[in-house]
Amino acid sequence: MPKTVCLAILFVIILFTSCNKINNEKSLKTLSFSIAEKIPVPEPSGLALSSDERNFWVVSDENSKVYLIDSWGRVVKSFQVIGEDLEGIAVINNSVLAVVLERSREVVVLDTSGTEIKRAALGLEGELNNGLEGITYDPVGKKFYVLNEKKPRLLLTLDENLAELSRDTLNFSKDVSGIYFDTIDTTLWILSDESQSIYKTDLSGNVIEQFKIKITQPEGITLNKARTKLYIVSDKTESLYVFNLK
Repeated sequence: MPKTVCLAILFVIILFTSCNKINNEKSLKTLSFSIAEKIPVPEPSGLALSSDERNFWVVSDENSKVYLIDSWGRVVKSFQVIGEDLEGIAVINNSVLAVVLERSREVVVLDTSGTEIKRAALGLEGELNNGLEGITYDPVGKKFYVLNEKKPRLLLTLDENLAELSRDTLNFSKDVSGIYFDTIDTTLWILSDESQSIYKTDLSGNVIEQFKIKITQPEGITLNKARTKLYIVSDKTESLYVFNLK
């Protein structure tokens, strides 16, 4: 092949690669928070809006407590969950919650007074500190979606009795730290602490859209029903961050 032809082909490849990189950078959106408010929860690691959207349910992995805080950041009530390393939380209805315990790889269902209803171990192995990180609930399909942080990064789908229906390996981020089920379009919003990103995915964990965020150690995510507000808690700063969505 003539040298001039080789150079021309090489130029086209470089140009195509550069254009793809520019387009990818343009398509990657950055979300900026409008409010950052300190909350009286040590090492908050899971977040959910209450059914009436007036309060927030938050879990602490420092003391394995569940907190209900109001929109001013004041504690309305709190209770202890038996187990270590409490991570994610989901609202099933106005009187029932579900949480995950990282080290024992358990899902615990309890009422809003702290009385345990049932629990199930998911039978996952791995390093103690790389276990379950998030949980969310589909009220129509009556399914739970649970995250395993890393080694491996997993999305597990459970039925209402906490039996595993499927598991998918996630390869889009360094870790996964929080999850929210979107009832409007039946998608998942998955948070990554180490990648400082939010990934909107389908129910098998295939990425639809990615958003970069500038928050240290984000570990809990939720949205309001109107999808005008997105909320994140940081384990490191012990703060609640509010994002305005268009």
